Amino acid sequence: MFTLSSLRFFLLVLTSAHLTSAQYVPPEALVEPLKPNGIRISIPDEPGISLVAFHVKFNDEFIGLEAGTIARDVVREKNGRWTYEDRSTRLKKNDVIYYWIHVVYNGLGYNLINQEHRVTDFYDYKGQRIEPDENGDSGNNGLQPCVYSTTKLFDPAGSSSRHPCAGQLLFKEDFRDLAQLRRMQWTVVERFSGSPDYEFTVYRDSHENLRVENGLKINPRLMKNEYGDIFVREGNLTLAKCTGRYTTTDCFREARGWYILPPVSSSRINTKKSINFEYGRIEIRAKFPRGDWIYPLLLLEPVNNYEGSSMETLQIRIASSAGNPVLRRSDGTDISGHILWGGVTELDPQNPKDHIDANRGTKYNRQLWSDNYHVYELIWSPDRIVLKVDGQGYQDKRVNLPRDTPFYLTLGLAAGGLSEFPDNSESRGYTKPWRNVEAKALYHFYNATDTWYRTWQSGATSLDVDYVKIWAL
Repeated sequence: MFTLSSLRFFLLVLTSAHLTSAQYVPPEALVEPLKPNGIRISIPDEPGISLVAFHVKFNDEFIGLEAGTIARDVVREKNGRWTYEDRSTRLKKNDVIYYWIHVVYNGLGYNLINQEHRVTDFYDYKGQRIEPDENGDSGNNGLQPCVYSTTKLFDPAGSSSRHPCAGQLLFKEDFRDLAQLRRMQWTVVERFSGSPDYEFTVYRDSHENLRVENGLKINPRLMKNEYGDIFVREGNLTLAKCTGRYTTTDCFREARGWYILPPVSSSRINTKKSINFEYGRIEIRAKFPRGDWIYPLLLLEPVNNYEGSSMETLQIRIASSAGNPVLRRSDGTDISGHILWGGVTELDPQNPKDHIDANRGTKYNRQLWSDNYHVYELIWSPDRIVLKVDGQGYQDKRVNLPRDTPFYLTLGLAAGGLSEFPDNSESRGYTKPWRNVEAKALYHFYNATDTWYRTWQSGATSLDVDYVKIWAL
């Protein structure tokens, strides 16, 4: 029977047809499983929002824009948030909550689709996290004392925070299932590169670049080997699963003259949907890639690092090392794959910094860092960064970072770029084939493919990650 609610749902779906070219993106939701029963889902209020509709299913993905098990309109914000709450839904640990949200903003409808949340924590009706008992149960009985950490956990939008217990394991990933990786904790980035490093890379959600085989493997590939040289020089590419800003160069590129398509494809994943935090201890066991002008991305990025913001160029590198087995600056300083470095960095193509400067810790190894797996560790506390590798510290430095600024973890592999490699660097008898500040940097990098690609040995160019762990301080 055709009902009023059916009409409303039809109109919501119809409205979404006008959204693909819209610039407004609804804010990320905060999902709170409740104890003893219930669920609370909310988004922060923004000027212009007049209605929010929440559509929710449990352990069953949506097929298109279904109404869902829960389909509820909220017509008024409360305490700065648009909130759906019930106290009847029964949830257990590791349940997966699938949801999409419809927002009426300035009279037009916008959808935030393909959202999910895995149940790991529970909250009381006042919004306080229920700490697990000694058996790891977050029920409402046997609550344990909690000494709160200086670590802060933020919602996906970075707008609200809470303190976990000191020493608590906040995040763990051992990369044994690709489907679970996509479903649970990670966002697979698909977009063209941009600020702050402008890597010569397009990041793809593709099995050619991203695999889980007894660990995470991220592989760089030459675009011309897949599509041909003419495609790189004259083609155009639209990323169907783009995670960047639609209708921008995040998602679409067209080659024109020396402005060619990125010659290298790779992958990049992050925890932006699952864990955003300030302060903590991060441990990653990984094997770095080898090959000229490629490098690993093990870093923390600010949640609010959108283009034009004060956070745009800021990163905390957990560990990095050039893929070049031999690489020296013009003054002869070694910056090759024998040198490990990390720390707070601000990438600025107009004023690129060398790998060895006052802000970055470094450690030399007679072997290449890409020869074996190593355990890389970052301890980030208020005003201080400590870097370790295989349990040995190599930097303990005071830092000045903005307070109450959430970061998320990124893992990936990149090639080239405008900030990573100093100009006039020498790699095994040839000079870096591009200059960081020139308009044709990407073009010159591609024209030198025959020189640098021969160093990309099969099986050695991948970033391999065994596990990731994040603890509260």
